[in-house]
Amino acid sequence: MDLFTNPYIINNLSIVMGFALISFLIAFLLTPLMGKLAIKVGAVDLPAWLRNKGERGISTRIHEYVYPKLGGLAVIIAILVTLFINRDLVSVGKGVIVGIIIIGITGYLDDKFELNSKFQLLGQILAASAVVASGISITSLNFLSMQMNFDLFSTIIRFAGFTYNFIFPADILTILWIVGLINVINWVGGVDALNGSVTSVALFTLMLINLANGNVALAGLIAIHLGAVLGVLPFNYPPGKIMYGSAGDFLNGFLLAVFAILGSTKWTASMIILAMPILDGLIVVYMRFKTNPHLLKSPLKILQVSDKNHLHHRLLDAGYSKKTVTLIETSMMIVVCSIALILSNLRTDVLAFILGIAFLFVSFTLIFVLKKRGKRKNRADEILDEIKAHDLPEEKEIVIKTVYENEKEDEKYRY
Repeated sequence: MDLFTNPYIINNLSIVMGFALISFLIAFLLTPLMGKLAIKVGAVDLPAWLRNKGERGISTRIHEYVYPKLGGLAVIIAILVTLFINRDLVSVGKGVIVGIIIIGITGYLDDKFELNSKFQLLGQILAASAVVASGISITSLNFLSMQMNFDLFSTIIRFAGFTYNFIFPADILTILWIVGLINVINWVGGVDALNGSVTSVALFTLMLINLANGNVALAGLIAIHLGAVLGVLPFNYPPGKIMYGSAGDFLNGFLLAVFAILGSTKWTASMIILAMPILDGLIVVYMRFKTNPHLLKSPLKILQVSDKNHLHHRLLDAGYSKKTVTLIETSMMIVVCSIALILSNLRTDVLAFILGIAFLFVSFTLIFVLKKRGKRKNRADEILDEIKAHDLPEEKEIVIKTVYENEKEDEKYRY
């Protein structure tokens, strides 16, 4: 793969980076306006001490101030406007655009009203269904040099003038893949700039691989998403002024899932690129089932559980700052994506996959056995210090004590 010596690739790279620049500027200029809009409409994330006693997820709030959420809307608007300017790229998939709009609406409603997980899931399924209805589906999969087909049978469905070719089990698998990755990437966004940084590294890698494989139109679409995410990132970097919010986090997972399907890259490369957030998500799911066995009877309720088993929570508990956590996880992502990039054009699928997973296994193992370094108190003790150091109103003190108790209860599940 002569990425940096092939004139054809270099020329196309300059073109797609032009698309990225347009979306970057639009998102960058829109983000301050989205911050003001978020405050005006109440789409803000409240710190633990401003939330109601016993509220779900109160113990996982790690910021101390009111945080505007709608950075993701700037990303979505930037993508749609850039696609309108470069209409040739729309041909990549109109169903994807419909899905982006559905994700944007779902994310905005969640940012403003904090939707029940069932409504979040409904919006995600609708967005994934729009993609499938447009003909984008995982009909076959080349993974670790193995070819798997998922088009066992198909049937034509006609409804209200709309014709849809349902493929089983490919279409169901596609919806599960998209919805699953939406939630996995959403879970990454627990620390300022982390979701945007991890997503940007993945997008840049997918863009280069698709350019090398001659899929210029898809590389252009990926570049537009990359530019929009980077446009918001300076405002989200710790200490952040605005969050991507559900609109942004849902969108990042949605488009990464779609790009993996559309890409001319092998699935092994895609799985290496996305291995870190997927592995983190699988560990979280395992821990939730382990500590809450009743969830086995209602698996969907796993989305309602708040805990501190995520990789970024463990790093914070080990005493690292938010900036350092973001740097550590982004560096891990760069290493894994570099492995995928270097080996994606070689006949070494198995070797690349083993190297990527081995690196992540060693990294996760080291992080999971870390002891607290003592440079920073855990969140529970910080909260207790806050109660002692300030003459707090009774209501605020009750809420903070509740958070403290939840924190102490969570500690036995962290290691």
